[in-house]
Amino acid sequence: MRVLVNTPAVNSHLYNLVPTAWALRAAGHEVCVATQPNLVEETKRTGLTAVAVGEELPTARGNLDTSDTPYGLGVDITETDPATLTLPYVREVFRAYTSVVAEYMAGDSTLSDLVDFARVWRPDLVLWDAHNYAAPVMARAVGLPHVRIIPAPDHWARMRAIFLDLVRDDPAAAADDPLADYLGGKLARYGHEFDEEMVVGQATLEPIPTCLRVHADVDYRPVRHVPYSGPSVIPAWLRRRPKRRRVCLTLGQTRRALGSAESDDSGAVGLLSAIADLDVEVIATLNASQIPPGTPIPDNVRLFDYVPLNALLPTCAAVVHLGGMGTVNAAVVHGVPQVGMPGNIWGEAGIMREMAARGVALVAEPGNLVAQLARVLDEPSFTDAAMQLRKEMLATPSPRDIVPDVEEIAGVRAKGDGHGRR
Repeated sequence: MRVLVNTPAVNSHLYNLVPTAWALRAAGHEVCVATQPNLVEETKRTGLTAVAVGEELPTARGNLDTSDTPYGLGVDITETDPATLTLPYVREVFRAYTSVVAEYMAGDSTLSDLVDFARVWRPDLVLWDAHNYAAPVMARAVGLPHVRIIPAPDHWARMRAIFLDLVRDDPAAAADDPLADYLGGKLARYGHEFDEEMVVGQATLEPIPTCLRVHADVDYRPVRHVPYSGPSVIPAWLRRRPKRRRVCLTLGQTRRALGSAESDDSGAVGLLSAIADLDVEVIATLNASQIPPGTPIPDNVRLFDYVPLNALLPTCAAVVHLGGMGTVNAAVVHGVPQVGMPGNIWGEAGIMREMAARGVALVAEPGNLVAQLARVLDEPSFTDAAMQLRKEMLATPSPRDIVPDVEEIAGVRAKGDGHGRR
């Protein structure tokens, strides 16, 4: 069969899809990744076929994090406080996140090009990143089955479940539905109407720890996270055992991709200064834009623009990060204890609270980072808990294992069925 993969032009979202895409490819299926033009070259570097759709995804302006809500929207799709989650608040979440975030990730030009390409290439299935709502609209327009894959906790589905519960017994309230209006308007261009399948797909692949699953009526298919961070070379120094306990400091790739700036309190300079006095070797994966010229670098810190986490983390006693899902997943796979200084893009604080509840991490602020990192390094319980969570992740079906599930959704009985043309 042919599988059309769709992702916005953000490296971390592409990398989250690559293991499943390659599992499908290795099973004998054709795979093509449709994305905005500025991710085409990176997609080609994964070894997968790429096609450009829509206009380039622009770099975000300013800081993605704010002290109150992400993107300065005034509301947060990852909000969990029951007192805050009133019907007006939830409505505003969908009004803001569809018109700003969803439209930014995949607007009308992307949708139009996706539909045109699908009609020519004739895929049998669409596999789409959960932040890319042009994909399910295209799938419905062309008449294709579609499967969603989440790059982080599924707050789209969780918030949708809250909205449906709030309006369950009030038809008038249910009629004021910004998410249905947004997707319904796009579907109407192709002669279709909105339904809840547009929000969550026909199934959802879940390559995150199951402890981060949200409460929603969704057909989740757990899949093991396989770390992938682009073409990599393992440097010679990484093949030698470190003389001191090694700590990885990373701010993740999403902020680089979207052009986010860091604040003075939680930025790279402050982090480097905070851990300078610990008896550790710090490997900081930071680029020039994250370290201002003239910044003093402590003697125990080594700076690298990029080191593959999949190679680095097995040599580390701990990792310090901002709570991004890619880093959390990689740390879980390798059983590495974590210290999180959560950002505010997609529920990082909630992710780190759950990691702390599982005993694999501590949450830190600039003022107590050294103390929290020292605890994680010195108390064996954190490593023990991290290894237990690792066992749980490794027991989850691999991308290869879930290929038959995807084939079944696509209506392909077996790999020998070819393209499954209808």
